[in-house]
Amino acid sequence: MNEYYSIVAPVETELKVKDSRFIAFLCAAESRQEAETRLAERLRVYPDATHHCYAFRIGFDEQLIAKSSDAGEPAGTAGRPILQALERRHLTNLVAVVTRYFGGTKLGTGGLVRAYGSATVAVIALAELTEIFPKQTLRLRYAYTQTAAVKKILRLVQAESLHVDFGAEVVQAVAIRAACSDETQRLLRDACAGKIAIENMKKDSFQNDVFS
Repeated sequence: MNEYYSIVAPVETELKVKDSRFIAFLCAAESRQEAETRLAERLRVYPDATHHCYAFRIGFDEQLIAKSSDAGEPAGTAGRPILQALERRHLTNLVAVVTRYFGGTKLGTGGLVRAYGSATVAVIALAELTEIFPKQTLRLRYAYTQTAAVKKILRLVQAESLHVDFGAEVVQAVAIRAACSDETQRLLRDACAGKIAIENMKKDSFQNDVFS
């Protein structure tokens, strides 16, 4: 399992290279749509800028989506170095936008690569990073007499409780580290002497059918 990191809060910094301004911005994004929304917001903040080059990475491992754009700069001189800076730090679920105001002096392809890459490295250095990981959602059904045993295991694996319903039995949706899913399910079944129903759920499905 690869290690991944994201940022706690948005950060921004500015780099000047031969009178050109490079304004680098980094913020979290949980989906491609959110990344594109954040990019559109930057365009509104700096509507008169020469270029808005960007890269984003969303997801994990085989499901990771990565995209970059030179936004009018020569091919490979902006989007790629921005994306490479994110890759080197194993960053995901975020978008980096580097806005350029042309200062009148051409930097050449090498100069552009260095400028966009350096601006991205600089803004990453300002960010507070936090480790993130793929999650698996489980739906649990168990008797009230099993509540203490279930809570003990969920605390042990640092599960996140998403929803809980108290009816004839307890029905609960929790998010856990995907890499620990099999072990967590084994611990729960052992703690409850097998008297617990566990169902793997799709990432976003629990909101609609967790109590069905």
